[in-house]
Amino acid sequence: MSEPSLRRRMAQAKTSSNSVPVTPYQRHPPPPRRGHPTRSLHISLSLLILGFFVIYAQKNTSFFKTKAVYEVDGKQLPEQFVICSKDGQMIYTVPEDEGVGETQCVVVIQGKVVDTGSLGKIRRKWNAMKMINLPSGYTLTPGFIDSHGHPLIYGHAQQLQLHGCKSIAEVIERVEAFVKSNPLTPGAWVEGLGWDQNMWTEKEFPIADDFNTSPILRDLPISLSRVDFHVEWVSPAILEMLGDIPDVNGGQVVRDKDGNPTGIFVDNAINMLTAIRPPWTDEDRERYLNIMLQDAMSKGLTGVHDAQGFLKEVPFWERMEKEGKLPIRFYQMLKCEEEDFCGDKVTQVTHPDSHFTLRAVKLFGDGALGSRGAALTEDYTDKPGWKGFMLKKEEIWGPLIKQWYDAGWQVNVHTIGDRAAHVVLDAIEAALEGEPSPEIQPRFRLEHAQIMSMEDIERAARLGVIASVQPTHATSDMWYAEDRLGPERIKGAYAWRSYLNHGGRITLGSDFPVESIDPLKGFYAAVTRLSEDGKSPHGKGGWYATEKLTREEALRGMTIDGAYASLSHTTGSLTPGRKFDAVIWDDDLMNVPDNEILEVKANGVIVDGKLVWGSLG
Repeated sequence: MSEPSLRRRMAQAKTSSNSVPVTPYQRHPPPPRRGHPTRSLHISLSLLILGFFVIYAQKNTSFFKTKAVYEVDGKQLPEQFVICSKDGQMIYTVPEDEGVGETQCVVVIQGKVVDTGSLGKIRRKWNAMKMINLPSGYTLTPGFIDSHGHPLIYGHAQQLQLHGCKSIAEVIERVEAFVKSNPLTPGAWVEGLGWDQNMWTEKEFPIADDFNTSPILRDLPISLSRVDFHVEWVSPAILEMLGDIPDVNGGQVVRDKDGNPTGIFVDNAINMLTAIRPPWTDEDRERYLNIMLQDAMSKGLTGVHDAQGFLKEVPFWERMEKEGKLPIRFYQMLKCEEEDFCGDKVTQVTHPDSHFTLRAVKLFGDGALGSRGAALTEDYTDKPGWKGFMLKKEEIWGPLIKQWYDAGWQVNVHTIGDRAAHVVLDAIEAALEGEPSPEIQPRFRLEHAQIMSMEDIERAARLGVIASVQPTHATSDMWYAEDRLGPERIKGAYAWRSYLNHGGRITLGSDFPVESIDPLKGFYAAVTRLSEDGKSPHGKGGWYATEKLTREEALRGMTIDGAYASLSHTTGSLTPGRKFDAVIWDDDLMNVPDNEILEVKANGVIVDGKLVWGSLG
């Protein structure tokens, strides 16, 4: 019997009045030595080596695994431990049913929560277990889940960021600086993200010839994505590569008065650029992934819903999972590349212990509001005669959503404009008619659910459709959104409170790198409807303040609701039976003043009971 086993039995004997005392094991005297004089030495060495491997296997949980175990500074949490707050109920468990579930202690065994309660209760029940105390003032929540982001694109976008540029000239300066420090290899393009014409004085799209104002950029292949990814601005060199450029359905090639392309490609027109763009290698993908992982974990994320996982990239993600290179969880939405349905070309990945899950599809209904590509029922208020466009013809949506639903996929559809939402909801309602299969959990999602009529908000909630919203989109768009939509239609835009009031369920994300990867910026935007400097078009009370979320709703939207939206029953909460994915914060998100929310920092990030970033404090 091993020494740990002996100690456990003796401890049990002491704590139970009905237990039979355990006699320590006594080794019998060795028999007389016979045979070869070195045999006992060989046996001893063999036992010593065997004992070494047994002890090593017990202490090293990854010994028999092919997966790497993420460690921080070579240290790791034990297999069993209790984590408590001496300050009182500073642990928020966020149960499935309601509330935030304040408690003082959580008991963790082999990466799962097994009990919660007061310090006194836990000490009485689990007195032999290692106890870890949070530093004074710190809090613990379930790991935050970003329900809509773009992991690889985020890593790629960090190389040339154009967010905040106030003019075309400033964009040109940033691109020049990038080219000077990153000479192009043969066949490569200069690619960047983040420009927004709404921040410029003229508020008009740029043109290809703008690049020719710079001697450094002249003749280079340059493609810069607008902040929302729904527009690309390219250089004359890329226009020359394309040759004759046709118009497309569900997109726009912006042309001058003579009919020549200006260098601006909107929505489906971007596909022409994708066809000639230099492809990423798996080495590129892993580099982009690692950039994203470090930023995500440092901000408290333990899960991300990848809102555009291309079919060709599935093998990469499966390999990353197999090699243990995914310290946090990824829920991927499959994006077909050349057809509307590709669910028969890939096998779903649904194992609850995998950090890569594939069981959803991402379809695109329309474009974005900032580029006036969102499909509206009536004209844009600031552009009479223009309603935006659907990316697929309306008659396609009913059969397409039904096909994916019947094949057992969760269907998530990008809808920004009210016309797109209406068309997609018609298709979802038709797919749900009749007796649903008990094996299929629909949980349809509207990604963004940004502009909807009040009637469609009520209908979506009634149908059980999840609104996957990004709070920072509201605080980014609030400076021009009402100009686009007018005073009446804006009432159904970014209407999170209205959705909840009708009994609907929402989940929160960021759409990074369109917005910041920091979930607390979304938390702040959700509960204040203010910019980071405390401003809004409606003053310090917040933009359309009646649509604010409470802090409880925001916390749930970033934890348990994210788990629900990905059909997970094992994450998003610190209640018994759930995986111990958690964040240690250096302050109390539920009680700090509004203007201090963005000052709170993640101190440590835990996934499956293992510390993957930071420290315990």
